[in-house]
Amino acid sequence: MLQPTVPDFHYARTLTSDAGEHAASLSAWDQRYEQLSGGRFEGCLEEFRIGPVQIFREQANQAVLQGGRPRANTVTVALPQAVDRAGWYCGHQLNEDRAIAITSNREFELVACAGMGLVAVCVDTDALRKRAAVVLGQDLEQRLPAPSLLNKSAFNHGALKTQLESAISLVRQRPETLNDATVRARLAESLTDAVLDCIAPSHIESNLLPGAAARRQIVAIAREYMRSHADEPISVPDLCVATGASRRALQYAFENVVQLSPVTYLRVMRLNQVRSELQACRNDTVGDVAARWGFWHPSRFAAEYRQLFGELPSATRTRFAASAASQRPH
Repeated sequence: MLQPTVPDFHYARTLTSDAGEHAASLSAWDQRYEQLSGGRFEGCLEEFRIGPVQIFREQANQAVLQGGRPRANTVTVALPQAVDRAGWYCGHQLNEDRAIAITSNREFELVACAGMGLVAVCVDTDALRKRAAVVLGQDLEQRLPAPSLLNKSAFNHGALKTQLESAISLVRQRPETLNDATVRARLAESLTDAVLDCIAPSHIESNLLPGAAARRQIVAIAREYMRSHADEPISVPDLCVATGASRRALQYAFENVVQLSPVTYLRVMRLNQVRSELQACRNDTVGDVAARWGFWHPSRFAAEYRQLFGELPSATRTRFAASAASQRPH
């Protein structure tokens, strides 16, 4: 009997000190993170890949706005952990009793509160399609979810969490077990079956309430306006005109979806953009970068930057410049 073959597995554990660095640490995902709460960022990402399956667990001490796309041609199921305060996923309120489904054919957006963790399994659609044909006798396309929650009354949240935690513990503590190709194949197969079961049509809550969809749309339009007018003074009336929303509706949408007021989010978004540019180690001065994102008062900018990130902008530039220099070939 021929043994099934699965490509060698990959395992990594990364400690991060920056939201952007944390986003980039997850292999093959195209992500953008913005730090929303104030203080030094501390994150941990643990992941491994075995054949068509990628499992990861991440946690950070600060609230983060996450966006982007998963690894290409995949379906992901993620479980929130240690949620003291509700987060948001594509307009859905998120807590520890819920799970989320993410497909790679569209962008996702998630607000993770401080301390919130995620444990997730990401499977190639080709593998899911083959298993759906064998196990269910149906086409996978009938089961692919839009960005959605998984129904807590129909979905065995605890069983999947235990399965993922066990897989992570196995590869961390007894990696030699996975030297056997048959063991690797069986593990990948069982995780693929778990995802296939999660995305059954009866488990998916894909319809947003009209109010939630409207709030998400208001925030999306306002954020795009903020980015495209980054170096201009932006007022709440400007955002009301851009979104077509009243001042009250705009305020409520941001507090509901991003958990910040529009004015506070605008400042936080600009500070995150400044930080990203400072990390790129270009020749622009700190003042030039700050002015490009609407900060014209150096002392006030430095104070606001330190309040959000726990360090002065000059410290960010120095630290990342030193890191870049250490990575250059001698």
